Amino acid sequence: MTAILSFICLMAFFMAIIPASVVLTNGEFGYTHKYVGGVEFAASDKNTVYDSSVPRNGNGERMKYAGTFKVTHYCACTICTWGSGVTASGKPVAEGMIAADWSVLPKGTTVYIKQGDALIPKVVEDRGGAINGYVIDVYVPSHSQALKMGVYYADLYVDPDTELP
Repeated sequence: MTAILSFICLMAFFMAIIPASVVLTNGEFGYTHKYVGGVEFAASDKNTVYDSSVPRNGNGERMKYAGTFKVTHYCACTICTWGSGVTASGKPVAEGMIAADWSVLPKGTTVYIKQGDALIPKVVEDRGGAINGYVIDVYVPSHSQALKMGVYYADLYVDPDTELP
């Protein structure tokens, strides 16, 4: 019994360390994938290395990291805002809009909130009195949804050609 248990432990050990050094080749596309520390690196025939943990836009360009932001949620009610339903940029509040400190994320900037493997696009159209520094306030249609969404921290990205202050 002890020998079997020792064998199982030894096999589990080797199975845990092998994926970090295994190289898988996909000859059909000419790519080699290597997994190191849970991050996948892919090298093409041209020896270009990609870190798949950094998001890319539709053109394959690396997104620019804007920072880790505190994410809160608001609606157009009188509890969350003055209740006018109009953003600081003059547009009516709508889904897809966020409030941000315009000295960190200028008005009109499209940001991408990283949630797991997904990038959620939002546009900076508003600013709030309590929004200072690395904080964004995401517009949602109802106060109950704003409360349900809560507060969390997320990495934000912008397109590679976006100029940030």
